[in-house]
Amino acid sequence: MNRISVTVDQANNAFLLAEWLENIRFVKKVDVKIEETHQKGNAGEIMKMLNSIKSNNMFAGITNPVAYQRELRDEWEREYK
Repeated sequence: MNRISVTVDQANNAFLLAEWLENIRFVKKVDVKIEETHQKGNAGEIMKMLNSIKSNNMFAGITNPVAYQRELRDEWEREYK
């Protein structure tokens, strides 16, 4: 294994870069270390929440995508009438 280290100016940028790197097929692991003194906002908490709900099989139960989308549209239409 080979390792690369990157330093960015803001926590938001670090989380954004980590997200991009995780989606590259040859990247095996991404570690993000944020210095507490430079952390601003709640980007870290949002990224933790998003990572906790990630699933490779989110739509695996959908057998007919067209009917699924039609049902979603109809639901929104009923909601706002």
